Amino acid sequence: MKKLTILFILLVLLSGCTTRTEYGNCIGALDDKNPSLVYKLSAWNLFVGIFFVSLIVPPIIVISDEFICPVGYK
Repeated sequence: MKKLTILFILLVLLSGCTTRTEYGNCIGALDDKNPSLVYKLSAWNLFVGIFFVSLIVPPIIVISDEFICPVGYK
């Protein structure tokens, strides 16, 4: 039961990652940026990546897929 609770909490926190803003989808650290958008580091996604660093997979997903989010137009 304890492992199930921990797994549920992990899934809830990971589902809380920001994947999209009103300006478009978040991108990974090495992805190409749209030149017409302004991007900023997502503090929440960075926190989730650091918090789950011992689990290996969540930080990889966050950094490769949802690290920088668009916040406006240039």
